[in-house]
Amino acid sequence: MSTELLTVKDLEVWHKEDSHIENIISDVSFRLKKNGCLGIVGESGSGKSITCKAILGLLDKSFDVKGEVMFNDIHLLKADKRMIRKIRGKEISMILQNPMTAFDPLYTMHYQMAETFIENLKVSKKEALEMSLKVLEDMNMILPKDVLKKYPHQLSGGMIQRIMIGMALFLKPSIIIADEPTTAVDAINVVKLMEEFKKIRENHDTSMIFISHDLGAVAKIADEVLVMKDGRVIEHGETKHLLRYSKNQHTRYLIDTRLSLVDKFHQALGYGGAHAIRSKRIV
Repeated sequence: MSTELLTVKDLEVWHKEDSHIENIISDVSFRLKKNGCLGIVGESGSGKSITCKAILGLLDKSFDVKGEVMFNDIHLLKADKRMIRKIRGKEISMILQNPMTAFDPLYTMHYQMAETFIENLKVSKKEALEMSLKVLEDMNMILPKDVLKKYPHQLSGGMIQRIMIGMALFLKPSIIIADEPTTAVDAINVVKLMEEFKKIRENHDTSMIFISHDLGAVAKIADEVLVMKDGRVIEHGETKHLLRYSKNQHTRYLIDTRLSLVDKFHQALGYGGAHAIRSKRIV
């Protein structure tokens, strides 16, 4: 029995604007194992988010996607819209980069969370309310009943992000795709969010794709790392091996950039340099 849950082969994405056609993703291939975690890392504009949106059919008509994307023997690029909608959310959940854009500012959290559960789990409004409350309690929200009454803009980015994680877990998807989940969160909540993702790996039967520009965050959670630059995969390998032994110039640049940031942080706190304890800080 195959342990591969998702297989992406020779993925290409082209963007059309007027008469101009541009290739923005080229020859991206990877496999996600059951209960595994793949980290996709790269700088802004490297193609990380576009790749995952292409897989889930989240790009608009100005994009043309080619290649093979197999999930449980279903070719996602050839599946009809009804099948894709069924898979998206229930089987593959995506936690968006900017949590504030995931919710409608005109509706309360209660309404929007309940609608998600009603749509995906076919439950009653009463059951959906109970589920919404359970999500907030599981995410250790203070005064969860009050949170349900609030509108998105009344909550912090960190709270919205934790709600999205909780909702994704409640749907019990086969795969969670987390797209730069720490971007809109302050430093203290980044630590809390990473703990939540670690718990997902430890306690849930869920595979994960973790997208980030932060190699340090990826190293804490991913089994394998795929490094992207200019829409292409430049390196792919087991996390600890790649971080310690990579000879690729761009990968080394990302590692050294991370180490430099850690250095500055520890110097500000009066600690020693990160480069002296390279393997402990990165891996």
